[in-house]
Amino acid sequence: MMMKHSNSLLLAVVLIFGIEGLWANYAFYRTVTNTCKSYRIETQAGEMYFGKEEASKDKFYLSVKSNRNNFEMALIVAFVSVGQAVKHQRYMVKKGVIKKSAEPKTVHVTVDVPVTRDDMVISASATAEQVVQLADGKIDSAEFMRLIKNSMVTL
Repeated sequence: MMMKHSNSLLLAVVLIFGIEGLWANYAFYRTVTNTCKSYRIETQAGEMYFGKEEASKDKFYLSVKSNRNNFEMALIVAFVSVGQAVKHQRYMVKKGVIKKSAEPKTVHVTVDVPVTRDDMVISASATAEQVVQLADGKIDSAEFMRLIKNSMVTL
């Protein structure tokens, strides 16, 4: 009888900690999606993920779609949305809702731009602190673009 209760208790503890991690990721993805949606930038859950391998676990990847003329706005909104998600994670830790933040160190954004038959793809990277400063308004979009200009690649 004692063994059955200890196994049940162990299972309950594992589920609670596992659900907390899932809740943190869900809240992160939801914040990114909602922020992009409020600016009419298309993104889906399958187009954003944390790195799966050990070397990339601290990286977050996001892909968004833009119209022909607004790829810069789509890029900025994507980074702002991740900044908002990081801020939300920090808030949830501070309030005690979760114990550990699902927060990347590096953010990689890819923007698909329909300019010809083959879409143009623009990719850029920024640190979590840079995207939080952008989301907080501590740096403006022009300054942010100067910070990430060396990481930008057009494919």
